[in-house]
Amino acid sequence: MDTNIEINIPTCLQAGIRIIQMQQITTNKKPVVTVLMPVYNGEKYLKEAINSILNQTFNDFEFLIINDGSTDKSEEIICSYKDLRIKLINNEVNLGIIKSLNKGIDLAKGKYIARMDADDISLPKRLEIQVKFMDKNPRIGIAGSWAKVLENGKTQKYAKIISDPEKIKITLLFRCLLIHPSIIIRKNLLEKNNLRYNLNHEHAEDYGLWNNAVKCFPITNIKNALIQYRIHDSNTSKIQSIKQKKTITQLRTTLLKDNLNITPTEEDLLIHREVYKPEDYKTNDFLKKEELWLSKLIEQNKITNFYKEPIFSETISQRWLQICSVNSNQDWEIWKILWKSPLRRKLNFKDWRNWDTLIRFFLKCLIKKMQK
Repeated sequence: MDTNIEINIPTCLQAGIRIIQMQQITTNKKPVVTVLMPVYNGEKYLKEAINSILNQTFNDFEFLIINDGSTDKSEEIICSYKDLRIKLINNEVNLGIIKSLNKGIDLAKGKYIARMDADDISLPKRLEIQVKFMDKNPRIGIAGSWAKVLENGKTQKYAKIISDPEKIKITLLFRCLLIHPSIIIRKNLLEKNNLRYNLNHEHAEDYGLWNNAVKCFPITNIKNALIQYRIHDSNTSKIQSIKQKKTITQLRTTLLKDNLNITPTEEDLLIHREVYKPEDYKTNDFLKKEELWLSKLIEQNKITNFYKEPIFSETISQRWLQICSVNSNQDWEIWKILWKSPLRRKLNFKDWRNWDTLIRFFLKCLIKKMQK
């Protein structure tokens, strides 16, 4: 056992609960789920997060809470609970989220591992729905979910993310498509494929794990909002945005090299990641570069065959449609660029979302023309 952690079950000595050392646990019954939640100075929202797990309709779980060297009242809050499902791990020093999560995976006893963050809320039927889904879909290795997005304590919108495993695999070329604290994972597939969070993927460790996982098994999103995801000033995407963007760029570069045999230039990476026109580009020039780049991805996939066709071309063309639509600031010129492009002909018109985008795009162009 690592000397940097001590195990307290279900809470700490200060709360008057006896400490059970890991080697003394002899029960043969393993929980179905391990809920894994790292905490670092999370006192503000911690009670809400803990309560949301303890109040789940599905009860067969252990709640593994990793206190990663918090200096606030996080440990005191955790220690106030006397629920036997809680297992507190105290890191003597702050090890960071990646090492803490990997330790949690190693210690997890559940068939499934459900991630949780100390500032979010799991809705009451989250575990019940996820366990039923995973039991019915044995090929799926990781399942995230939709989410209610909380900002200033109020639901601002619903994050409804695509669920098709192949589309997720393709779209990971551009962005992360799973909400980290919503996911449930089969532990045996992590072990079988030697999958862990990578220390080199700082502040984008989840994105890195998904990119490695899709090479081994399908991943998806359950079409239910199962968590309330909180937006606040302490989110990693806000306080570590520069480091996170650097890591994401490195991951995209690796994906392009490994999956499509493309070694991108700095401009290639800019064109690859942007949806809105960068300030230094004229709209027409940007769209022409986007069209050439996206066409190159399709041509390279014909060589590597990493992604399934025709879904790869359809997904890339859908991105082309979205890019043209959000940059439609020159009336019919942008519409003409879209319509003349070979990428447009690869769109899947059985998907109503493409029709919705096209109609909105057309009306936007029409209104702009009428205003002139």
